[in-house]
Amino acid sequence: GKCRRLLEPLLKQRVVQGEEEEKGHPLLGASFLELGAGAGVPSWTAMWCGARVVCTDLSKENRVRCMAESIERNWRELQKAKSLNSDDTILLNARKARSCPHDWGTPIDRVAQALNEDGSERFDVIVAADCLYMPAFHSELLDSIDRLLSNRGVALLPFALHGNTDDTSVWGIVDIAKQKG
Repeated sequence: GKCRRLLEPLLKQRVVQGEEEEKGHPLLGASFLELGAGAGVPSWTAMWCGARVVCTDLSKENRVRCMAESIERNWRELQKAKSLNSDDTILLNARKARSCPHDWGTPIDRVAQALNEDGSERFDVIVAADCLYMPAFHSELLDSIDRLLSNRGVALLPFALHGNTDDTSVWGIVDIAKQKG
C-alpha cells in the first residue's frame, strides 16, 4: 500500500524501461542508501525486503562499526528465517549490504563504490530519516542526495520537529531544495 505509493515513480520507470515488475516487495532488487543512519532501522527493513543496501553515517569509527555489526546480525537472522537458496534474491542482496562513512556534502566515491566496485551506479531510493533537525546541514545533505540519487530515484526525508530550533528553519529545507532544482 503506502510503500508502493511512495515508490510509484521508481516502479513506473522500471516498467517504462522494460523491466518486469517484480513479484513481492517494491524494494526487491532496488539500490537503497540511508544517509545519517544512526541505528539504521530503515536500512535493515530494506535489507529484509530484498534491497541492495548501503548504510552511512558520520565518519566516526564507532558509528560505522555499529552499522557493520547490525548488518551482520541482520544477515544471520535473515539466514535463520529463510532457507539458504542460491536463487533467493533477498539473501543474495542482504549478503552484499555495506556500511561506510559519509559526511554530507563530501565526495561520494566511497559510498558509490560500496554499491558497485566501479562506483558508476546511483541509488534508486535514498532515505535520510530524522536528519532535518540540524538546519545548518540541509544544503550539504541535499548535495549528497543530488550526487547519489539515480535519475529514476526517489528520496525520502521523514522527520519530526525536535524543538532544538524553530520549526521554520527545519521546513527551510524545502526552499533550499527548490533553489537547487
